[in-house]
Amino acid sequence: MKKVGVFQSCIYSLLSVIALVMVGILHRPVSAATDQGICQSVYVPVALGAGQPAQYSIYGQLCLPTSGPGNAVQVLVPGATYSHVYWDFPYQPATYSYVRAMNAAGYSTFNIDRLGTGLSSHPDLSLVDVTMYTDAYVVHEIVQDLRAGLIGSRPFARVLLVGHSLGSGVVWIEAGTYHDLDGVIVTGLTHTLNAIGEVRILASFYPADLDTQFAGAGYGLGYLTTEPGTRAGDFYDTSDADPNVIALDEATKATATDGQATTFAPLLLDGISAQITVPVLLVVGQEDSVVCGLLATNCSSAATVLQTEAPYYSPQAQLQVAVIPNDGHDLALHKSAPLYFAATIAWALQHVVP
Repeated sequence: MKKVGVFQSCIYSLLSVIALVMVGILHRPVSAATDQGICQSVYVPVALGAGQPAQYSIYGQLCLPTSGPGNAVQVLVPGATYSHVYWDFPYQPATYSYVRAMNAAGYSTFNIDRLGTGLSSHPDLSLVDVTMYTDAYVVHEIVQDLRAGLIGSRPFARVLLVGHSLGSGVVWIEAGTYHDLDGVIVTGLTHTLNAIGEVRILASFYPADLDTQFAGAGYGLGYLTTEPGTRAGDFYDTSDADPNVIALDEATKATATDGQATTFAPLLLDGISAQITVPVLLVVGQEDSVVCGLLATNCSSAATVLQTEAPYYSPQAQLQVAVIPNDGHDLALHKSAPLYFAATIAWALQHVVP
């Protein structure tokens, strides 16, 4: 049962508010072909924990390169108030779609909406908690299904798990707990956050039922979203962002749950990332006001970030860092996104080949 009220959850959510959820944009139809790959929409039945019934569903888009599915798939986990659209942005996709870039590089992608987000199930939060650990168990189920060939037409031998912001916290838990991956990419999240950025984001969060975009959705108490007009300040370096991207982000925002918010902060201190035993790439934007700044992470170079973050990972993680100049928190939604994609591809080709 719920023990944390909406206002209290907002206090905790300041540490987890990181990302974009985009609901209301039509997803790619089944077997839609693009110039970069072939995509199909999939609903995956999932349980909330071991021994529980698979009574909920996760929406995802499985996109395969035109050259064929290959042996490796990237599972993409969006952040708080973001859905699968973050990874496959419909505006100028040649610049902003992570999915297209990875498909062109030979990787299949499975791009999901987390539970309580986008087109996935929205549980009644007066009856169940949807936490970071719930998300991690659900992602674990998806990884197992991909390996078994239950999603798409064939099994994948290699799985690379990619997270953004709060989604990166989910990646920490999944990778550190279940050890069923071949590689991990963490974006928009370090272990030391920017207090000023956190306070600003806290001030922008409020109950989703109060927002005109969700008032008729019937989600109920426990779902949060950002107040209108706040996402530019929360997630962008506006000097490197297209106003049309920010406008589409605002128009298609979605929700996060208070359980995800309240269970995020402990991840910064509980050592779960040190349990990851596969190669890890960490990517941050140099102008990310959520993780970078005075008394936060020094994002002036990859070397400074690596010095701060390396103690939080095991030697087996072989931690590498990429810092993207002129990029804010939403790495994939800035004009410098192609630099981010290129850095990711270069690392992935070395550690988890397609």
